[in-house]
Amino acid sequence: MIYKFRMISSEDRAFLRDFEVDANQTFLTFHEAIQGNLNFDPSQLVSFFLADEHWNKGMELTLIDMQNEGDMAAIPMDSATVGELMKNRKERLLYVFDIYTDRSLFIELLDIYEPTPGVTYPICTAAVGDPPLQFAGSDIENFSPELADDAGFEDFSNEFDSDEAGSDSIDD
Repeated sequence: MIYKFRMISSEDRAFLRDFEVDANQTFLTFHEAIQGNLNFDPSQLVSFFLADEHWNKGMELTLIDMQNEGDMAAIPMDSATVGELMKNRKERLLYVFDIYTDRSLFIELLDIYEPTPGVTYPICTAAVGDPPLQFAGSDIENFSPELADDAGFEDFSNEFDSDEAGSDSIDD
């Protein structure tokens, strides 16, 4: 099955990315697709967090295997597939790309469907606006999850067609 995700930023309402990821691909593969599309420095630490409907952080998926002694166990991105952890439309992820200022991109699972023959996944199917700077420094204030809700996933639900926005494939 293919999982279609929408990514937005609370820093810029004009930024949007749609990614399609095979359920059998790992979060590491999804991360690499994001990094490549946004032209971020791949040597930096990032994490995915499962999030609830209010964008509260849940389980963490890390680039490296870190022994987490806290309440929630962190698991490496390369050991969990998208289909193992994401089951239903509207489930959410936070993609923390600047750990020093806790800046995140907000990701929501929009749809689950059969793969298109001949397509190599993951693939970015919609790219609108410029991504936020990976390192903003101390001039960036903390952004609240409410800003992501204000940006609204529904505002973009059917506005962008993959043929209009352009797409690029990321090979595994």
